[in-house]
Amino acid sequence: MAAPENRKSEEGLSRLIAFADAVVAIALTLLVLPLVDIANDLREETSVAEVVSDHALELTSFFVSFVVIWVLWRQHHRAMEYFRSYDSVLINLTFVWLLTIVVLPFATAMVDDSRVEWANVLYIGVLAISVASLVGIAQWGHRHRELLVDDEATDRWARSSGGWGTLLALAVALVIALVYPKSGNWPLLLLLFTDPIERTLDRLRNRD
Repeated sequence: MAAPENRKSEEGLSRLIAFADAVVAIALTLLVLPLVDIANDLREETSVAEVVSDHALELTSFFVSFVVIWVLWRQHHRAMEYFRSYDSVLINLTFVWLLTIVVLPFATAMVDDSRVEWANVLYIGVLAISVASLVGIAQWGHRHRELLVDDEATDRWARSSGGWGTLLALAVALVIALVYPKSGNWPLLLLLFTDPIERTLDRLRNRD
């Protein structure tokens, strides 16, 4: 007797997206826990200015990681707006992406600890895998139009590069971090060139 085909409803897609949003919310909450520990460890009178000055690295890492997760969630949200159905590949790619979101607070803590070598490689590597999974979601939708909404906006999105520029910038940043481990997170400045790379890729793709 053949196994029944798994039903894939709009409600199932909504649950997948809601689950992803919940995981992202938890990851954002975990980012602030080290800052709570800083406040709990205060044993003498001080001022907000002194606390901020003494823990500038931790605060900077918190805000950077918060923005990074926000940007990654926004990209996932934008991509999923074009889907009307899902399959096992889309579920698997989403869970790979969620794994990177959950690991980011740990990678951030490693970057904060100056005693940990190659921490920047871990951090950039996690970002690269996260973006790669988002690119995979977009490309899977491009190749399986039956999963997408049928309208002009979706057609325009399907013709876009789908995040390859960001992935390329992160790949170069990861290579730099591997070759020069003491470069810290400075290679991430290559992300400033993401938009020009994306526009170039779109022009090349539309020319073909």
